[in-house]
Amino acid sequence: MQEEIVQVEEKAAEPDTGSAAGTVQSLQRGLQILDMVVQSGEPLRLADIARDLEMDRASAFRLLQTLERNSLVAKDPLRKNYTVGGRLLQWASTIGQDASLVATARPYLEQLVNRTNESGHFGVLSKDRALLLDYIGSRGTIVVQNRVGVFEPLHCTALGKALLAFQPAARREALIAGIRFERHTESTIADRAGLEKTLEKVRSDGVAYDEGEYNGVLYCVAAPVIGRDGVAVGAIGVSMVKPIAVGSPEHIAHVAAEVRGAARAMTAALGGEDMARTMFEGESPALQQQPRKAAPPARKNGGGARKN
Repeated sequence: MQEEIVQVEEKAAEPDTGSAAGTVQSLQRGLQILDMVVQSGEPLRLADIARDLEMDRASAFRLLQTLERNSLVAKDPLRKNYTVGGRLLQWASTIGQDASLVATARPYLEQLVNRTNESGHFGVLSKDRALLLDYIGSRGTIVVQNRVGVFEPLHCTALGKALLAFQPAARREALIAGIRFERHTESTIADRAGLEKTLEKVRSDGVAYDEGEYNGVLYCVAAPVIGRDGVAVGAIGVSMVKPIAVGSPEHIAHVAAEVRGAARAMTAALGGEDMARTMFEGESPALQQQPRKAAPPARKNGGGARKN
């Protein structure tokens, strides 16, 4: 009998409100123009854009003016043609940094998923939230689905806590001061004192947990990836279905060891071996008290839950 794969949908902090029926036509046209300019190998003239998009020149000109005023396209004052603007180049540079991190994290994330048989994820701090940049679903019979690009709160997700705990003190204090401590489940940390106590343990252990605080169905584990300056540049983690996870503390311990191991290896790649040794061995005695265990036999009900 073929096993049925059950998919568990991860709670998203940012719901998808867009739909084909709700499309704003002028914005759609503007994005089409921007895409043309970006994809073109040479500067484009107004007449070319209007012709290719089957628009009247007046409408195309107004949209180009709007894009130009926002520095998304640049107009040559002599030739009257359009190229990519400075703000778009700045965005591309920022995105490029994240893309480089994702490329570096991917093999560690793949190994983590293979060694735990759970769904894995990698994210970074984006202003005052955690941003999911990469996700790999487990190969078990229970798979937690997630979407890259989702923002999650810092105070009640494993990913968020791992990122927050390893920020410079001033930055961490500012972020904590801005948290509204919105309750998502009965387990959500409800105040600053509770969060600060949790973050102390995260810094001591080098690993963060979310025991159904953001999504009551999920249990997540994450650890920070540290750069050369000692600050978390990202976090890597695993999600499990909570009812299954809590029934197997040995598996949770195995997952936590694997998550720490992946974070340490990636830290060594980015911040150097000395930084990895300091963060995950020298200053974290709790890590030394829990040696890595051999992977337990695969469970029949599979694994794969992500709750960062």
